[in-house]
Amino acid sequence: METWWGRYPEALEAEKTALSALGYPWSVDEAARQAGRLIIRVQVPNEGDTLNLVAEYPDTFPYFPPQVVLDGPGLSRHHHPLGKNLCLLARGGEDWQPGEDTLAVLLRDQLPRLQAINAAELSSAFVAENEDHVGEPFSSFLPYPPNCTIIVPDQAPPPEHASGRLALKVRPVPKQLADTPFINGVVQTVTDLKRRPLVEFSTTVPAFSEALTGFWMRLPDRPRPSDGLRFEKYFLDLMTTNVPEFKKALETARRGQVLVAGFVYPDETAWRRSSDDWVFLAVRVHREAKGTRPALVQQQFIPANWGGEEAWMRRAPALRPLRTKSALVVGLGSLGSPLALQLARAGIQQLYLVDCDELQVGNTIRWALGWQHAGFAKVSALDEHLRNEYPYTNVTSYYARIGVPSQPNDIFFSDYDLIRSVGEKVDLIIDAAATHRVSHFLADLAQELRKPYLWLTTTHGAAGGVVGRILPGKTAGCWHCFQRNLADNSMRLPADTGSDEIQPGGCSQPTFIGAGIDSDEVALLASRLAVATLCSGQPGGYSDFAWDVAVGDFTRGDASIVPEWTPYPLLVNPTCPACNPG
Repeated sequence: METWWGRYPEALEAEKTALSALGYPWSVDEAARQAGRLIIRVQVPNEGDTLNLVAEYPDTFPYFPPQVVLDGPGLSRHHHPLGKNLCLLARGGEDWQPGEDTLAVLLRDQLPRLQAINAAELSSAFVAENEDHVGEPFSSFLPYPPNCTIIVPDQAPPPEHASGRLALKVRPVPKQLADTPFINGVVQTVTDLKRRPLVEFSTTVPAFSEALTGFWMRLPDRPRPSDGLRFEKYFLDLMTTNVPEFKKALETARRGQVLVAGFVYPDETAWRRSSDDWVFLAVRVHREAKGTRPALVQQQFIPANWGGEEAWMRRAPALRPLRTKSALVVGLGSLGSPLALQLARAGIQQLYLVDCDELQVGNTIRWALGWQHAGFAKVSALDEHLRNEYPYTNVTSYYARIGVPSQPNDIFFSDYDLIRSVGEKVDLIIDAAATHRVSHFLADLAQELRKPYLWLTTTHGAAGGVVGRILPGKTAGCWHCFQRNLADNSMRLPADTGSDEIQPGGCSQPTFIGAGIDSDEVALLASRLAVATLCSGQPGGYSDFAWDVAVGDFTRGDASIVPEWTPYPLLVNPTCPACNPG
């Protein structure tokens, strides 16, 4: 393997020259260098003492800075309590300038500032001006295994309770990890020691199918293990000493059993702001206790994953109004499936899905999900996926073909009653059926029910598309006006390759040619318009659009182009009999 100094010998010379100019004693670890790693040890004078620093350079130097470790007593801030590396640069080294900055620059400019921050009062103006405004939660310093997490609700147990029990639902342990304390799941209930509920988390994920128990305790302050202490032992000792019920459960646990130890405590979760945080320790019994012999256990930290509604919505506060909104989506093909997925991702409270088709492998080139759902009814596949992945959205699905009479042997089913009853309940009717007759029916029904109506279509080759919306009492024209405006060129037509339709093997109907990389443009704009419609008028909600219909092109001639959308107001067409009854 070629070393970075083999690729950039001038960079190594620049490091050496800068260090020598700095005047601090330094040396290269020759054994490490022979193994292809560059480690430099530097002795920095510090108030009559010496700071022993060890700098290790990444293989991608000079694009990324060296990591500097302080070998000695820990600093209170910006010093990793385990790895002992110093945070000399803010936000993961964003300020590092490749080709300009060196280790000597970090030691000359950044180290004194870090020392001054640690020496000053935390609340001082100096710290505020010189410290990166980001929190340093203790939990972020701990080592975690891959693919493990424990999802927790927004609420922590009340401060007046010191300890209690945990009930979790977790993913089955993969066979290859059967001998490890693997945990991937969610806290469902936090109780006191008498099993009286304190916090309940009703959100469930079907993949978390097995029950697991544990205990929790509250710490009065942020954990501060002594330097050199093994952190896992520190937390295990805390739990066994302060929660006798946990100690007893550990003593009676069978070989292979896993117990969860949870710790809740106040911590800096944002710059200069504190709130409760969690640390979890998974304890797997490797050898059962016997007589006076204690159990032999394996331990590993499991990261807490804040999954409450408040924590989830903090990343997109403009979408909060969706938590009380609902929509009906008719048609779950190449446009309706990604749209439904986007609405669930955005946090809509309730989705009603209607479709009558099955997923073929060929559909997956432009459908929201992949091969594992081949042969499923599209509505069933999306229903299952959304329940698994977006539990804050309630999904009700119907396998129904609109406009087809019931057969004599069928249980009587009225497609009209179904769509009307759902349409009366929802805040928005979305038409992704891409069928003129269905659109005609839905547009008229939405107008009758005084419900917002949104439709989306694409063209041959997915070369272009249309997204439109009608708001009762606000939009001047109607869906029939839109059709006539296209016909008389009041609105332009979207790009269309004019390619022939194809009829895949086993299909009773032909379909258009086109891929999701293009048709998703239509679904994405329609998703934004749907969210804007549902959030309209809500303080701080997702901002609305100033148009009613957008016509888009994604190709021009034989060339792909940046999507070009032409927005229009939907005006009354003078030939529309619905809007001009005279």
